[in-house]
Amino acid sequence: MSRGMWILAALLAVIALATIYQEEFGGGVDRPWAACKESMVQQWLSGDCTPRDGAQINLQPQN
Repeated sequence: MSRGMWILAALLAVIALATIYQEEFGGGVDRPWAACKESMVQQWLSGDCTPRDGAQINLQPQN
């Protein structure tokens, strides 16, 4: 492999390891929009959120 390919492979490996580490030890990424049945675009446009699990979700509108 050429030098550029080794650099690209190393960068991809670092990104993969950082993602795994963050998910396992950093608590992951908070995704409150994933608890709604509507897509994120529909949530942005309408402000509605139908909970997937039937629990009440309190999404704060951003001004």
